[in-house]
Parts: sequence; structure tokens; C-alpha cells
Amino acid sequence: DYSVLSGRLSRRLRKVMTSWDGPQIRTAGGHLITPVGRCTARVEIHGETCPVQFVVLQDCSRDVILGMDFLCEYGAIIDLAENRLTLRKPVPSVEDPKATLAAVRVLASHVNLPPLSSVFVPVGTEEATCGLALLEGSIQLLLGRGIGIARGVTELHDGRTVALVTNFRQESQHLTKGTAVGYVEEIQDSAAIAVISEDTSPTQHKGTTPSELDIDPSLPAPQRRQLTDVLAEFSECFATSSRLRQTAVAKHRIVTDDDVPPIHQSPYRVSVKERETIQKQVQEMLDDDILQPSSSPWASPVVLVKKKDGTLRFCVDYRRLNAVTKKDVYPLPRIDDTLDRLRHTRYFSSMDLKSGYWQIEVDERDREKTAFVTPDGLYEFKVMPFGLCTAPATFQRVMDTVLTGLKWQSCLVYLDDVVVFSQDFDEHLKRLRAVLQAIKTAGLTLKPTKCRFAYGELKFLGHVVSSEGVRPDPAKTSAVAEFPRPSDKKAIRRFLGLCAYYRRFVQDFAKISAPLTHLTKDAVKFHWAEEQERAFDELKRRLQTPPILGHFDQHAETEIHTDASNSGLGAVLVQLQEGTERVIAYASRTLSKAEQNYSTTEKECLAVVWAITKFRPYIYGNPFRVVTDHHSLCWLANLKDPSGRLARWSLRLQEFDMTVVYKSGRKHSDADCLSRAPVETPGCTDVDDDECFLGAVDTDDMARLQRDDPELRALIENLEGRGSTVPRVFSRALPTFAIRRGVLYKKNFGTSNSPWLLVVPTSLREDIFQACHDDPTSGHLGYSRTLARIREKYYWPKLPKTVHLYTRSCHECQRRKKPPSKPAGLLQPITPPTKPFQQIGMDLLGPFPPSTLGNRWIIVATDYLTRYAETKALPSGTAVEVAKFFIESIVLRHGAPEVLITDRGSSFMAQLTQEILRLSHTDHRRTTAYHPQTNGLTERLNKTIADMISMYVDVEHKTWDEVLPYVTFAYNTAVQETTGVTPFQLVYGRKVTTMLDSMLPHEPVDDGSDDAQVVAQRAEEVRQLARLRIQDQQHVDAGRYNLRRRDVHFQPGDRVWVWTPIRRRGLSEKLLKRYFGPYKVLRRLGDLIYEVLPDGTRPSRRRQPRPEVVHVVRLKPYYER
Repeated sequence: DYSVLSGRLSRRLRKVMTSWDGPQIRTAGGHLITPVGRCTARVEIHGETCPVQFVVLQDCSRDVILGMDFLCEYGAIIDLAENRLTLRKPVPSVEDPKATLAAVRVLASHVNLPPLSSVFVPVGTEEATCGLALLEGSIQLLLGRGIGIARGVTELHDGRTVALVTNFRQESQHLTKGTAVGYVEEIQDSAAIAVISEDTSPTQHKGTTPSELDIDPSLPAPQRRQLTDVLAEFSECFATSSRLRQTAVAKHRIVTDDDVPPIHQSPYRVSVKERETIQKQVQEMLDDDILQPSSSPWASPVVLVKKKDGTLRFCVDYRRLNAVTKKDVYPLPRIDDTLDRLRHTRYFSSMDLKSGYWQIEVDERDREKTAFVTPDGLYEFKVMPFGLCTAPATFQRVMDTVLTGLKWQSCLVYLDDVVVFSQDFDEHLKRLRAVLQAIKTAGLTLKPTKCRFAYGELKFLGHVVSSEGVRPDPAKTSAVAEFPRPSDKKAIRRFLGLCAYYRRFVQDFAKISAPLTHLTKDAVKFHWAEEQERAFDELKRRLQTPPILGHFDQHAETEIHTDASNSGLGAVLVQLQEGTERVIAYASRTLSKAEQNYSTTEKECLAVVWAITKFRPYIYGNPFRVVTDHHSLCWLANLKDPSGRLARWSLRLQEFDMTVVYKSGRKHSDADCLSRAPVETPGCTDVDDDECFLGAVDTDDMARLQRDDPELRALIENLEGRGSTVPRVFSRALPTFAIRRGVLYKKNFGTSNSPWLLVVPTSLREDIFQACHDDPTSGHLGYSRTLARIREKYYWPKLPKTVHLYTRSCHECQRRKKPPSKPAGLLQPITPPTKPFQQIGMDLLGPFPPSTLGNRWIIVATDYLTRYAETKALPSGTAVEVAKFFIESIVLRHGAPEVLITDRGSSFMAQLTQEILRLSHTDHRRTTAYHPQTNGLTERLNKTIADMISMYVDVEHKTWDEVLPYVTFAYNTAVQETTGVTPFQLVYGRKVTTMLDSMLPHEPVDDGSDDAQVVAQRAEEVRQLARLRIQDQQHVDAGRYNLRRRDVHFQPGDRVWVWTPIRRRGLSEKLLKRYFGPYKVLRRLGDLIYEVLPDGTRPSRRRQPRPEVVHVVRLKPYYER
């Protein structure tokens, strides 16, 4: 229903807006948005102009949208087939304003306009007029030659001024003296929006500068002229073309370990349209010198991501490269510290680098690692691309280096966002000049459309900052208003995460969000009820109208208001600024189960300790007051002879200059409502774990907690003679219980020095477990030692059982400790084949030191019937070498095997190897990860070969490959203990003849071996005998092996831990936790093999988890607490 003008174009046209007092309007996408105002502008249609009433939107994908109001008024007919708009009603004629305007002509004798650049050009009119005038460019010059003039208000001196002339074409152009470039019209508006003011001396020319810069319209004319002079001085800092220069401050490194092989991936399949998009964007980057063709061994695939406007964004999938890249931990600035630094600021200027990453070169040594593959070729980046895990750190380091001495004092920088701030205008110009000089010296380029100068408020890091304080950016919080009603727990977590970024602005955030947070718990079934709907709507409403939080002033009076409830803690940081109480920040967090059992005084004290720790960056070194509604806390800072938890808290507070002030609850509602908090404050500092257990429960509290326990209350009432029935768990031991000073104890008959054991109520047993098992002084020891430690001082019914359940379900113990019983999995022997080389095992042995011939690996293969071995030395263990060995040494000598057993090495899993095995009709069976025993025969051969080579290798280990054929022959001609014959005889049907046989005389045996049929029959008999001996030995081995093993089975749906022996650089292997999970069993693939998947309650954020095939020996049950 409305015609729309973008805020960007409105500022360029310098339109005067009236405020918007109507309702929100709905966009074509169904979103509600609030206009920033109304304005009227002239629209030219087929040579005729007419006034149109526009609604101005701050963020709009199109500069002008003619709405239904215009189309209906002029009877518009839209013909999509002909791409034509017809207006049936005539457009009212408006006098051409240019008929009354004075022509502006070039004064210089010759002006050169570089391609895609802007230049200040001296121009003038025939009349020597003075004052302000509106400057407009010639439409004929723009359409005919692609030369335009920046429209705006200028100041005439004797009819002369300067015009910002832009050449929009790819080639250089020239203007001669007297060329008409536009028109001027005198105006009397003293509050003109922008003034172009330059020295019009024909001998002076300014450098390239952007045609438009966003300057605060409310800035007075003299200050605008000063600011314009500064910006013109540094005009080369602003981008005027798509090509970028690169800074010499630093180059980006991509550091990987030397032993990491190049990662090369195939391109993803794309549609014809997507391929055209890739081709176009690659060509644009080649033209802009961003890319270069590559012959790199590295290759990452390209992905196209759809943007909100439907267009496709070109991205490279660097996930696998990032996985092997050494991380750079250079810090990014904390957002809260950055916002706090902007206090007392009246003037803000923000600058944004144009494609900032592309202004940093990639080190020539690492460019090959940025290579990406498309359907049309391989390219690599010359500049730092997006998607590298270390790119933000490099960029922040460069910006910090460039702005050394200015950051935090004159400006702030967060990646490519630079903010100059000051309290007065002259200081602002000084700081802006210093920052621009640093940017110019570094050779960086700014994007003019993203720069704003001398504004009274600033959008920065999702917030709007002004001299008044900080509030959320409405453009960001609109996502909260448009968030659909959640339909599952995942959607609720997304919504709460979106809101939590701005929770410091919402008083009572924790209380409001409690019904939503409750639904996110694992044990709670998702059910959207009325209370969730109210909370959902209230959070959306609060974030649409948030308060403005003040800037912290270290010289102002400071207070921390704290409060505690049965479920959480609340705190508010407040200052008295200019006679007004200003909220600086809100905070809240939940209480742990142990903390919920604290006395009221301890909870209130905990709230103080936590709040001071939370706000420590603000208050440390400054005096402040703690305001509480609990009168007994007034003695906290001056506590005499404290003990236990209170002692630790009191010592923690001694470093602060604080005063505790009491205020009644009726006057203390701000922190009180926050304490009803079932939601954590992001980034809050919790009280240490050792302060969250039994330590300071006094006698009165213990007596009360015991009587709150139903079982213990009945026992106590019986002992006190009030006739209650004693629960069965206490009846047999009733004489051993006694009440001493109001607290229930049990007589101790053990070896402990304590004659009485405290009977612990259910509410405190978790704390006892944490102290006697989880705490570092208890060491996460096992069941027996934990039980013994508890029995020294405490008692409760079924103590051994509860200790067993607790220690068994300890998450940290499960991740580290192996099962106390025998390992899982009985031996499953591989049935020996019936023919030679029907089933073989293959493996790579190495790497060895490079030999004289350049070899580093040995590939071995062994037959599962005859035990015959084939070996070969290889320079590398690539798939090509493996495939060549398989064909030449196995297939061409012994025929294609029916079964091949290998591990999951990349050479065996490669596409080439798989294709060779498919063509030979060989069934490839792979061992499970971290369980090489599946191919035990080959693993045993590896050890034997290595032992034999070690006996003959030279001192420098350079001749091991020369010895290899001889030791292989020795192995094949040696009698095997299992079969009783040599592998050579089982393969060839005869005994081997050696050089020793020809050197020494021996009596030949006539056994009729000249008969071929007899020879073949005897060879087959020997093989079958060998097969029977193998089976007998397997039976003996299985019996011996299974004595030390358990037969363990898991069912689909069971949750398990998976043992994975990872290594981490810089960490001790002996201290690493080896079990990961929980995983869920999907199915059983065999007696010992299972397919598992990471459990759904612990999803990966980076990618969808994939099923894993694991051996049962790597699994153990997962016990939930």
C-alpha cells in the first residue's frame, strides 16, 4: 500500500522527513517493520515529473519501490511479458527545474578522470554569485559518457566551487575547459545538509575520494566544512573501484605440521545455474587480482550459500584444512569492555574496511593451501579468504598493529569495524585525522557506504551507543519479534540464546524466561502451555522496548543491589550519575542443588560474593556499597573469627573497598525479582565447587533438614516418644540411634575414632558424595574407598547401594577408568580357507629410514591357508603403489583372491584400490578402528619380518630393503609351528631346493614324484592336513583367550562409551580421558561388531554425526545419574 524510499537514498537526496506516527507495515516477506519517517520526492516518468509521497525504511533492498498507492492513482498496467509499465491516467506536468538553473562548466584547461574514480574539479557559472546553492549533475553527460556529479549543497565564491566528478567507465576520460557538467540553483537554507568546500584554485587538485560520505545532517555548516576538509585530505583511503590494495603490515600464515599430507577433495556437484554463478564470481576475483590459477596438491570444494535476498554467496569449504591448521589464539576484544569505553562520548565516527580480509595477503608459502576446486579448474587465493579458522586472529592482529597507540584512547576496533569517539568536535577531528593517517600509512581501504561521520549515536556490535547510554539495536531485536512460536526444545534454545545476548537490558529476565527454560531440560517432556506462551510474548515485548543502560563512570557513586531466593541469585549494578540513579547492568544465575540447601543468611551472602565477582571489572579499586534486604549481612565485611565457608567468603571480599547497607525488601525490588532465576547469566563467574557442600551447615540447620526428611522425621519422633511408626529400614537397628543436641546420630561400631555417625538427610547426600568422591581431596576414587570415607563420619539407609550407584554413574570416572572386570569380547577365529590365496591379509609396515634406493615402506601380504608371504619395498604407501603390488605380486602370481583383509588405512580405502578390487571380484573386509587383532595373522608377520631384517641391516639402516627378499624367502621356507610344513611346500607341492642341497651330497628319494597326478594329490592332502591343524590350534587358542574375556552383548538403543586413544599436542597421554560419549547403539553387525552414533542429546554443531563401526572391546555401558 506504500511507496518506499530507502534510508540510504533519502540521505543522499537530503530529503526532509516528517516523523512516522502510523502502525508498523508488513513487507512482501511477511515481516513487520517500523518506518523511520515520510518524505516527498519527484519522480521522472517518460520525461514527465510528478511528486510522490514516500515511506522511508532504514534497511531496504531497493532504493525506490513504487507501491500500490502510486500504481492505483495513475491506473498502472504491468505487462510482464513485454516488461512494460503503462499509466492510463496522465502524469501531471511539472516545470523542468533545469530551465531556470545556471549551468556549471569546467574551469580547468584539462582534467583527467581515471577509470572508476572520483576527482574534485574546479567549476563555475557565468554569473559571479555567492552563497549556498544546490548542485546537480547533467543527465546527458551521465548517459552519454558515464560521467556523473555528486548531488548536494555547495558554497559558491564569485560563481566558483568544486564538484565531485565521477568516471563510471572502465577507461580514462578527459574533460576540457568549458564542458557543462551540471547545474546550480541558489538556496537560502542555512541548515544545509552537506557542503562541498574546497580550494578552487585551478592549480590545486585533490586526490581520489568517494562520491558520497554519510555525515550527520544535524552538524552545523562550519563543522561540516572542517570535517569535509579532513575527509578530502585522506580521500585515497576510500575505495572508488572494485580492485583493492594489500597492506604490508603482515601476511597471513596457514601453519600445519610437516607430517600432514595435502588435503584434496573433489568438487561438489552443482546445477547449471550454480556453475554459471561460480564461473562468474571466479572470473570477477581473477579480474580483481584476488585469485590466481593453481597447481597445488591441496584442494577444497566450493559451496554456494543462499543469502536472504535469494542470491548465492560464493564460499570455500575449508573445514578439513582448518582441522589440521595450528590455531592462533590472538584475542578478540570483549564486547562489554568495548561498549564501556564509549562513555561520555558525544561524537561517533564509524568506518568499515572494504572486503577487509582481501586487503591482507596470504604468505607465498601457504597460498597453495587455500586452493579450491571448481568444475572448471583449480585456483588459489593471493589474499586472505573467508572461512579460515585463523583469519579473524590475523585480521585483529593487523588492525591492532595499525592502530597502535590509538586503540582504546582515540578509537576502538573490532575486526573490520573502527570507531572514533570523542567528547568535543575539535578533539574528534584530531582523532579522526590520526586514525585515517594510520589507515593510509598501512595501505588499507575503507568502504565509503559503510562509513558514518560525526553522529551523536552509533550502531556497534549489535547495540546502539550514545552519550545517554547503551540499548539493543532495533534491527537486531526485530529477529526476536519475528521469531515463530517454538515447536520443539531445539527451537526454544535458539530463542533463549537470541534473547540472552541482550539479557543485561531486561530486568527480571530470569523470572520471565523460567517457563521456557524448564522445557529445555532433558527430563521434561515438551508441552507448550499458557505459561510458556505468556513468557514467550513477554520476552518479545520487553526486547522491543528495552531500557537504555548507562555507561559506567569510575568517579560516580556505585552500588550493587543483591538478593537471593530459593532458586537463584540476582544482582543490579547501579550508579548515581548527575543526580539520577542509572542502571549499568542486570545479572542473575541459578542455585545448584547444594546451594539450595543453604540457610537464608548463607544464600544472601553467596549472592553478595557472586555479584562482586561478576562486576569485579567495574568495581575493583573503587569504593562501592552493597545494598541487601538481609540485615544480618551488615557484619559480613567485618566478620570476627569466621570459619568454614563464611571464612573463605570473608577473605575473598577483603580486597574490595565495600560497605554493606541494609534496605528493606519493599525498597529492594530490582534485585529481588532477578533472584527468582532459573536461567544463567552468560559469562558469569560461579562460586568455587569447594564452597558448595556441607562445610558450614550448623546444628540448627541440620536438625531442621533432618526433620524435613519424611523417613528421618518418623524415626526422630519415635525416639522423642511421640509414638510414630519407625520405618522398616531403621527398625532392626533402632537401639543404635540417639538424638544429641537436637541432631540425630547413629552409634558407630566401626574402626573410626568417631563414636557417633551423623545421620544424613536425603537433601544433603549429594553434597556428601561431592565432598567424599568428586572433590580433589577425595580423588574420584572407586566404590570401596568412597564407601570407607563416608562411613567414617556419616550414615544413611542403604549406604553401600547408593555409593555404588553414585560411583558407577560418575561422568568423569566413566570417561577415564577402564571396566574393573575382564575385557569384553570372546575370540572369534577366522575360518581357514580351502585353497591357497583364496583369502589373504595385507598391511603396510613402516615408515623406515629412507634406504639407499629411496624406499620407506614395506607392503606385506600373507595367505590365510598356507601362511605364504609376499613382500615389497615401496618409496611411499600411496594407493597407486598398493594397487600395483596387488596386481603384480598377488593376482599375476597366485590369481585374484576371494577375500582381502586390511585395516582402514587411506591407501586401502582409496577409490583406485576399491576399483581394482571390484574388477577382480575380491571381497574387501576391513578391520574396525583401533582393533588390529582382526587381521592378527598379518600383524604377526609384520613383527617377524621386522625382527629378521634387524639381524642384517647396516648401522645406518640404509640397506633394509636389500635384505627384504632374502628374509622373506627364509620365512616362506621355514616350517610353521601351526601347520608343521613350510609355506613354500603348501603352495608349490614340493620342498624347496637350496644352495646347501647342491653343495652337500644326499641320497635322492624315489617317491613316484614324476607322476603329476600323484604330486597334485599329495599336495592337496598336505594342504588339508595343514587346514585341520590350523583349526585345532585356533580351538586351543580360543579356549586360552576366552579365560580372560567376557561375553558381552548390547541391544539397539543402549547408551555406551567408546574407547578412542586420541593424542593432543602439548598434553600428557597418561592424563587424557579415553572414553567418549555417550553413544547410542544402532544395530549389531556381528557377534563382536556394533554400529553406534553419538547420542542425540549431545549433537555436533559443525556437522551431522555419522555412524561408527566399533569392536565390542572398545565399548562399555553408559550409566546415567
